[in-house]
Amino acid sequence: MDKLVINNDEFFGKVISLLEEGKEVTIPVKGFSMLPFIRGEKDLVVLVKPEKDLSVGDIVLFRYYGRYVMHRIISMDGGTIVIQGDGVPKNTEKVTRADIFGLAVKILRNGTRPVDPYSPCQRRKVRIWQKLLPVRGYLLALYRRLPWNWFWLRRQYRQQLDIDNRNS
Repeated sequence: MDKLVINNDEFFGKVISLLEEGKEVTIPVKGFSMLPFIRGEKDLVVLVKPEKDLSVGDIVLFRYYGRYVMHRIISMDGGTIVIQGDGVPKNTEKVTRADIFGLAVKILRNGTRPVDPYSPCQRRKVRIWQKLLPVRGYLLALYRRLPWNWFWLRRQYRQQLDIDNRNS
């Protein structure tokens, strides 16, 4: 399967401009930072421009130190929004509302099956996952070693090595 590689700034520039026009945008996901709820190279995420007030638990697309990232809001304090990836056991990002460009409204599991990330069932899973923060790293290590993840993870690892080699 052929792939078209586009510069990240160019790609997200177009995504943000479509969001600003009020359009719904579906984007592929890369990386492990939203495991186990969003799987890179497998799932797609449908974004809209965040018109409503953002709240804890929202999955947002934001710019952080020049990179575009999609993570979950874990707390809000005045103008500061603290965000963390579900698959990131330690690090958080602090941004302002101006840094947030998109709100995830749907996850397309394996690119086809729609999942509402804010359904009561999903919210319950997220609450449980967040309570497991102290052991989340161990759980993610186990998850990544499950037999159905082996080929996917090997491909992800190889692709990241290729990117790192091209950038060095």
